[in-house]
Amino acid sequence: MPTIAVAWGEPDYLSSLKRAGATPRQLDPGKDRLPDVLDECDGVLLTGGADIDPKYYGAVERHPTTKPDPTRDEYELALARAAMARDMPLFAICRGVQLLNVAAGGTLVQDIPSQRPSTVVHRLGEPPTSTPHTVEVRANTALASLLGTGEPSSAVPVNSRHHQAIDQVAPDFAVSASAPDGIVEAIERPGSRFCLGVQWHPENYWRTGEFSSLFKGFVDAARRWSRRVQS
Repeated sequence: MPTIAVAWGEPDYLSSLKRAGATPRQLDPGKDRLPDVLDECDGVLLTGGADIDPKYYGAVERHPTTKPDPTRDEYELALARAAMARDMPLFAICRGVQLLNVAAGGTLVQDIPSQRPSTVVHRLGEPPTSTPHTVEVRANTALASLLGTGEPSSAVPVNSRHHQAIDQVAPDFAVSASAPDGIVEAIERPGSRFCLGVQWHPENYWRTGEFSSLFKGFVDAARRWSRRVQS
């Protein structure tokens, strides 16, 4: 089974990876040095969590609602960049997609309610599988292929627990889904083996499988990576 590096992995992320046929390896920033630890892994999962410090995307001011975790920011930015440098399969979720965008040179909206107000609810915590809005998945993208959506685009109900979002998309990345109010909900890097991030939380559906194809596609890419390295 392919080994997936996960820092700050909570149970639903780990269960999703295991169900898709992977072995999660939970990284310890104090012990697992980068990029060396990736020699023992076949893919990277970036998970949800705290806000990213705006200094990493060139913002002069920090919105009062922004609460970063300095240790996590530094470690996961290095992790994401190391994975991208190797073209190692990478899947990013919620904070993870924001961090991926920043690591690749993009920027963020620091607070949606005050900076991009709309009627779309982007932060609904309970129950974790509730679907307060849909996302429009763009045709001819890796995301559309994984989800099996139709042409030219499809509206997919998603759960949502975030107050920040992608603003300027990083160079070499493309938007593959957006919310009805225009907030970016997924990005991907065309030409990569697997480099995809989504703003919602597919891991919360590991019992019912609504987004299992995302984890399966990621793990399959990691499996191919493992065979390539070993050959």
